Amino acid sequence: MRRRPRPDRRPDSTSARPRTSTPALTVDRPAADRGRIAAALLAVWLLWGSTFLGIRVVVQEVPPLFAAGVRFTAAGALLLGGLCWHWRRRGQPGLAARLRGHTGRLTLLGLMHFLGANGLVSVASEDLPSAAAGTYFATVPIWVLVMGGRPRGRDLGAATVGLAGVALLLGFQPGPLLPSLLVLAAALTWAVAGRIAAASAGRGAAAGTVPGAALSSAVQMLGGGLALLVVSGFAGEWGRLDVGHLHPTVWLAQLHLVLLGSLVGFLAYTWLVTRVDQRLASTYSYVNPLVAVALGALVLGEDLTTATLVGTACLVAAVAWTVRSAARPVPPHTSDVPTVPAVPASR
Repeated sequence: MRRRPRPDRRPDSTSARPRTSTPALTVDRPAADRGRIAAALLAVWLLWGSTFLGIRVVVQEVPPLFAAGVRFTAAGALLLGGLCWHWRRRGQPGLAARLRGHTGRLTLLGLMHFLGANGLVSVASEDLPSAAAGTYFATVPIWVLVMGGRPRGRDLGAATVGLAGVALLLGFQPGPLLPSLLVLAAALTWAVAGRIAAASAGRGAAAGTVPGAALSSAVQMLGGGLALLVVSGFAGEWGRLDVGHLHPTVWLAQLHLVLLGSLVGFLAYTWLVTRVDQRLASTYSYVNPLVAVALGALVLGEDLTTATLVGTACLVAAVAWTVRSAARPVPPHTSDVPTVPAVPASR
């Protein structure tokens, strides 16, 4: 009797492979995925770094809370309007269906990111030198590491090197105590918001109810921007505004902040936090001061000192190590951060 050949019971290498944690950057990722991550990082690094120059121009003639409120409200409204038009054109579910079960969380994140973190920095900047504010806010990666469970010594070392680079780059000035504490609180608020976003994205991915980075960014910016405008009104900033005498460069700077700094920058940041790795996204804290100093040298003719060069080297080393650390697979028992699958290249 002839035996029938036994079927090959080995699991298919592509479809039946067990799902594991996807590192942020590995050679196993498709080229399209790696390209999207690189593009998002460049957007967060370069565009957010350039906002220092834009904000410096705007706040010379516009109250800070009001300027930030207009910036984020406009960016959120533009992005949300574009999304609604896109869904309607394609006959897809509308805003109400997509936000069901997510409105409260996204509103909370918007208040934390913009009214909380940005608002605290804006208030503190009235009495705190920008160098000190930039250095204090660069503690975001440290907060992220601490909240991620037990941070490894080498990760804390990389964060320390990065902070040293920021301090050298900006010419560290301690500044008054209360404004300094406000900026540290802003950095903690931003890190907590990122933690909440990453955790809730993990639960949403498991349930199949992720609203998407674009919608999340739009709702957060719109909610946070409106809150900033309300607080600005109560603070009496509206009476200090004279729109008729604003210089054209102020309008151009605000346009840059809305379209590039907010729309593109925060969208890229939200995608990195919720779909890739929060540690990788937090490297903007190291790179943004570097971009700001470079733009100052190119646009404003500021001198590049020895401290600037040494600080740049520290920043590059810290960012490189953080990227390598985020690219390593983390065993499930070493972290309580939920696994968030990468966005398919076709989406």
